[in-house]
Amino acid sequence: MIKRLILSLTLAFSVVHGQATLAHGGGHAPITDQQAILVATGVVDQFVARDPGLGFGKLGASWKNLPANAKKIKTRKPDYYIVGVTNKKEGKTLFVLMTRSGEVYDANFSGVFKGLK
Repeated sequence: MIKRLILSLTLAFSVVHGQATLAHGGGHAPITDQQAILVATGVVDQFVARDPGLGFGKLGASWKNLPANAKKIKTRKPDYYIVGVTNKKEGKTLFVLMTRSGEVYDANFSGVFKGLK
C-alpha cells in the first residue's frame, strides 16, 4: 500500500514537473515556492482521481481547480516544505509534505507530520 502511494505521488510530481525534471539532468536542486505549490496541486488532483490510501479516501470533485489563493506554503525548512491546499467549500485544508527538491512524502488534514525537526 505504501509503495502504491509513493508511486502515485511520484507520478503526480512527474506530471507537474516532467519537463523541468528532464532539464535537470541528475541533480536534485531545490524547487521554488511556486514549484512546491504546483507539486501540491498535482497531488490534490491525483487524490481526486483515486484514493491515496492515507485514511481519508478519495477527495471530492470540489478539490479540482481551486483558486491560486487556496494554496500556500505553511512551512519552509532547509529540508522540506509543507504546502496547505484549502477547500473553502468543504472547510478543510490538505497539507502536503515534500522535500525541498519536490519529492512528496505524505499528506494529511492536520498539518502535523511525525519525525520532523
